[in-house]
Amino acid sequence: MKKNIIKYVAYLATALPLGGVGGALVSCSDDFLDEMTVYGSFSEDKVYSSYAGALDRVNTLYREMLPQACQGSGNGSNGQNTYTSTGSPEVWSKSTLEYGGFTDFTNPDQELDYTNVTDYFYVINKSDSPWGNIRNANDIIQHVEASDKLTQEEKNKLLGQAYFFRAFRYWTLVKLYGGVPIIDHPQDPIIGDGDGSDKVVPRSSAKACIKFICDDLQKAASMLPKSWGSGEYGRITAGAAAALKGRVELFYASPLFNRADETSRWETAYETNKQALQLLNEGGVGLAYAANGGAQNALNWAKMFLANDGSDGTVGETVLATLYNNRDKVETANYDKWNGWEHSLRPVNANGGNGLHPTAEMVDLFPMADGLKPGKSSIKYDNLCFWLNRDPRFYRTFAFPGVEWRFDTNGNDLNSYDDIGKKYVYAYYPHQYSGTGTNFQLWSYTWYATQDEADRLSSTSNGYTADLIAQKNSAVYIRKRSDDGALSATPLYKFSISASTPKGFQQSAAPLIWMRYAEVLLQFAEAAAGANHLDEALQALQLIRARVGYTAEQNYGLPADLTSREKLLSAILYERQVELAYEGKAFDDMRRWMLFDGGTQAFEGEPTSWHLTGFGGNTCTYLDMTPLNGQRRHEIVIFTRALAEQKNEVDPVLEKRPKALALTEGMTYDDDSEKYGSNETMDLADFYNAYLKRKDVNVDTNVEGSGINFRPQYYFIGFRQSAMQTNPTLLQTVGWHDYSHGTAGTFDPLAE
Repeated sequence: MKKNIIKYVAYLATALPLGGVGGALVSCSDDFLDEMTVYGSFSEDKVYSSYAGALDRVNTLYREMLPQACQGSGNGSNGQNTYTSTGSPEVWSKSTLEYGGFTDFTNPDQELDYTNVTDYFYVINKSDSPWGNIRNANDIIQHVEASDKLTQEEKNKLLGQAYFFRAFRYWTLVKLYGGVPIIDHPQDPIIGDGDGSDKVVPRSSAKACIKFICDDLQKAASMLPKSWGSGEYGRITAGAAAALKGRVELFYASPLFNRADETSRWETAYETNKQALQLLNEGGVGLAYAANGGAQNALNWAKMFLANDGSDGTVGETVLATLYNNRDKVETANYDKWNGWEHSLRPVNANGGNGLHPTAEMVDLFPMADGLKPGKSSIKYDNLCFWLNRDPRFYRTFAFPGVEWRFDTNGNDLNSYDDIGKKYVYAYYPHQYSGTGTNFQLWSYTWYATQDEADRLSSTSNGYTADLIAQKNSAVYIRKRSDDGALSATPLYKFSISASTPKGFQQSAAPLIWMRYAEVLLQFAEAAAGANHLDEALQALQLIRARVGYTAEQNYGLPADLTSREKLLSAILYERQVELAYEGKAFDDMRRWMLFDGGTQAFEGEPTSWHLTGFGGNTCTYLDMTPLNGQRRHEIVIFTRALAEQKNEVDPVLEKRPKALALTEGMTYDDDSEKYGSNETMDLADFYNAYLKRKDVNVDTNVEGSGINFRPQYYFIGFRQSAMQTNPTLLQTVGWHDYSHGTAGTFDPLAE
């Protein structure tokens, strides 16, 4: 019987996608994704009778499953692909040191249960449901394998991509729930299925799920090319499949899944990540700018986030990316797909989206210029001039008062623009700003009218902020992955000052690089350290440090005592915090190493399998890290020593400002000359010391003694009531109430 490939919407006893999900991926910026034929209304024999037709079905997997920049939180009903973090201030990143503000996972005043936990399981067959995604991949695998019209080479390319995406979607579920039903073929409720009860599939163990995922990724790596030809950039490669497998196995070796610290799991992850690096190298992927990434305060390191291949001209850094374009919207067909990250970063007085702000804790943890942590370094940390003497990557991760942040205004004269009620900084300060954005300076300091306001540490916004930044009351901005005018003369965005959408930097084609070579190298380093290949782990870590300018004579900025497994693992996790900041890695690292409490807390009825018998019984102590539970996060406010009226016209230090830094200046202190690396650096430091002060305001709670509380049962979340109602046989996770059976959860993700 012929079936049309259409989208069925149904609710089953198990969350099983039904028919295929048609449509072409038309919204990315590459040739292979441009304006494909839509096969959604054609019969299967037509679709799978040609490579082009089958490939277009595979393209739907890219559209439906690739992580998105600036995504929100929740299940598919709230937004596409929100099962994993990409570095925005969503529930994942806000549950770490990267952003402040309590989430469902960290709120001390709210405990999650089966009635209020977000339903990431999302039992429905839709393209924004994990089970709709899996159904689509299964449909493609089944029909490609059965096709007699495709060559084996064509089948391998198609199947490799489908296996990868099926594994990827399963992985996003398994790392949250610890074990889910494994469904490896499309199930059809239309013909002879009765009430569908024969389709019920129970939860598999985490071990079985990990094996299923890794088997799929191994198949993908064996079938896919190491690199694709012209016009195919962005497709999954053999190296990418192996790298994701390495990530999965590293997760499985980490304390969350590996409470007893079984060496064999570390060894498996070590071998896979070694293979991934080799495959990536053979496909032309490596450490971009390896020889000069630290030039001009990590200028070249920052460039790789803007090139579609993350390339320095000789080697690309990108392993996995979501691609975007900056096409105009049209009424008849939308081929536009914009990356909103740049717009979200930029301050409002540059027509941006108000900016994203890091916690003071993140700013303070970055290394000093010698590579060591503040407090461990021989360089004294200046709490006010926190930007002095820092790791080169600091200057491309954060923006602070007194730096340039250039942009291209696309021919718009910002001095002449005066929207109703929205006069921008150029209209007020034409003597400072050209109106083109080429010399935009960030002066995000605050002034207050009273001393009480200046002394206030609550999160309530007060005071007035310079240059019409609209009282955001936070001095430091996230700059990571910014399309900075100092990096490239050809921006990937189309800047606009239109009162209608798009506006500012919204129309951006910058890629979202969600796995890059440096991450795989750090995966290898961690797995090697876990498996006690300490020399190889250290060498990999040194490569990351050397890229941003640290030398062998400096011991690559690393502590001298990295001779034990635990110290090396701690150094690697610290490097991940810095190198991969705001790239969506922090929450997974916190969970898999149980860094909220060190794995020491327990819930009522906790099975013995959850007891942490390895890693000294406390991962935080083992790694010499402070648990996140109990902490409160803050944001840095830089404010003027002088009080002044809260009016634009009375900025008390406007005329005292020095030249803003272009970030080409020397930022470190020279003992011989007893000066900083440039006069501009010294002038800005003098300005801070003479006219400004720092305070860290609360962004979590103003209640003393109250802080983050990530409960032990959250390490594997439970199902929401709706999921259990849809499938009454679905066993609830231990630590969570089982709605269907009226008892405490009995499914143990760690049981084998």
